[in-house]
Amino acid sequence: MDVRAIFELPVPIWVTRETLGASYPTGYGALQFDIVMPHDHPPVGAPPAVPGIEMSTLSGELVVWAQEYGAFIPESRRPATAVHRVGVAVVKGPTYDHRSWFTPDHQLAESIDGWFDNVRTWVEVVTGQDLDPRHRVYDAEVVGAGLTFIEPPHEGALGLVAATPRVTPLHRSEWAEILNYVQQGTEPPLEEVLSRDARAAQRRNANRRAIIDAATALEIAIGRHVREHEADLPEVQRRRLNTRSALGDYISIAKESGLELAVPIAQLRRLNRLRNDAAHRAATASNWEAGEAVQVMIEFLGAHGTYRRTGEGEPDGGEFVVAEPESS
Repeated sequence: MDVRAIFELPVPIWVTRETLGASYPTGYGALQFDIVMPHDHPPVGAPPAVPGIEMSTLSGELVVWAQEYGAFIPESRRPATAVHRVGVAVVKGPTYDHRSWFTPDHQLAESIDGWFDNVRTWVEVVTGQDLDPRHRVYDAEVVGAGLTFIEPPHEGALGLVAATPRVTPLHRSEWAEILNYVQQGTEPPLEEVLSRDARAAQRRNANRRAIIDAATALEIAIGRHVREHEADLPEVQRRRLNTRSALGDYISIAKESGLELAVPIAQLRRLNRLRNDAAHRAATASNWEAGEAVQVMIEFLGAHGTYRRTGEGEPDGGEFVVAEPESS
């Protein structure tokens, strides 16, 4: 296989080990290429075969291709590893008479960042992995970073706080499907992207944004759910639906119409109030309130969103996984 380049992922992506050692077609816009996964060779993986290049330059303990870190992994997705580097092969792109220098290799160099951003968005939506390269969240934090005690030393006041994350790796079929989505230019549903953004904001203590994004994701999902049941609504409630209907309206219509919802009306109203306070009254939200808002959003989207989550978690308490998109 014509491996043209090696790409170090800005943030490692967790996959099941069955995903390794194979190639997957993908692309970005008019550019098409294959992603060649590293071989499963613990502890740091092994590179794909690159004709004409000495393997020792691409391997060794200092060159990590795939490595397993301490994490809680759902039983159904073990064994798993975090992929650091991949090969890029079979690069095909259009040619331009007025820009003869703009070869497929040049197109790859200009496209690879956008390609990764689209891939990581899908991975975050499907698995909940946090892959934002511009604002990393680490599993270990220094206590008192930058602080130096003069007298007495107080070395015991400084330290390191470490946590073991819960990670949902991608199955081989999910990885292949995501790469195909990116090649086709297919984007995740907007409410799922907003859900990703709300979760990411809450992890970074951006509580106001977390609440606003969570409420917006909820508004999209409950609005669609109510409109899908429009024929079942009482006439007086149907007349309330218009282009200006907002989250509070949808919650009220659902309650007055007796629509069955997976999340209690009181919790939906609570999220609506949190959003109104954050957006219209400049209220400062706590991390607890942001977490509450995000959880309500997750539960509602899991039951009524475009992508349904399984009703039961893993036996070890692992996260929910995305089920098949709802059939219309």
